[in-house]
Amino acid sequence: APGRRHLQSSLLSSSKGAITPVLRFSSSNNSGITTDSTVQLRSGARMPFIGIGTFTGTRYSAKQPKGAMGQAVETFIRNGGRMIDCAQNYLNEDEIGDAIQSCISSGHVKREDLFVSSKLNNPYHKQEHILPALERTLYDLNLDYLDMYLVHWPTAFVYVPLPDKTQGRGLPLEYEPDECSKVTGVRFADAHWDRTNTIPPHLQRGVTIHETWAGMEEIKKKGLARHVGVCNFNVQLLHELCMNASEIPDVLQCESHPFLQQWGLLKYCNHMRIQFQSYSPLGYGVFRGKGEEAIIGHSVLSAIGAKYGKSSAQVALRWSVERNV
Repeated sequence: APGRRHLQSSLLSSSKGAITPVLRFSSSNNSGITTDSTVQLRSGARMPFIGIGTFTGTRYSAKQPKGAMGQAVETFIRNGGRMIDCAQNYLNEDEIGDAIQSCISSGHVKREDLFVSSKLNNPYHKQEHILPALERTLYDLNLDYLDMYLVHWPTAFVYVPLPDKTQGRGLPLEYEPDECSKVTGVRFADAHWDRTNTIPPHLQRGVTIHETWAGMEEIKKKGLARHVGVCNFNVQLLHELCMNASEIPDVLQCESHPFLQQWGLLKYCNHMRIQFQSYSPLGYGVFRGKGEEAIIGHSVLSAIGAKYGKSSAQVALRWSVERNV
């Protein structure tokens, strides 16, 4: 994500080499934050503050066996969770769809109770590929519509053919969209800019974010996604998109937590009435890089939590919600 390894020094303090987050909390005592607490989008619809992310890795970096995320999503819904954040690139939308249908068929929820989002994968940024990519996501999730569809990254990759639906729901092992290695014949590491001093072969030239966004607007008009937005945009790129779009994004999803506070990006979103949605508000867990600070268990967050009888995770989430994120 933009800037994820560069701590915002103006909002951090340091003591003997240790990095300490400086957190701003509201003076209000809004203690009733639950999994069904919501924020109002520009359309008037409401989106839950708290949701479950569903990333377990890509084809080359998976950290959990197949079925683990489906089980997690079903547990989340049965315990009151209502927002599920999916992505085609996570390669697990079929098992998430099974979990959703299990909870619906058992009477725990109705479809309209849930807020389900997914993301347009990088190989499908060309306008003609957006609708087929979304239709594949809906097929795997076993849904008729999404509450929100997001452009996953502002970077177009070369086209990777989608598997034929005759193979059933779910994406086969030979399908690899994250590095496009089955199309280009090379892995990221072997074709990296630092090694080759040239544009990597997985990057698609000639496809602009404006072409992609026009396709996103079309699928919203068709009713297949009730809201559309973007992920991982900085202020400059988001501004460029907004100034040239028929309809500005409903939501920006970007990494944000006490060590990546994103105040400038949040300010711009507030000006444009774009809802800022944080991913990894508790940090990167098993994907945390060497030298990156941990959110859960951090001494400052734990100390604040101890004062109020809360965990460090609850403190981090409360800080995020108080920013209307």
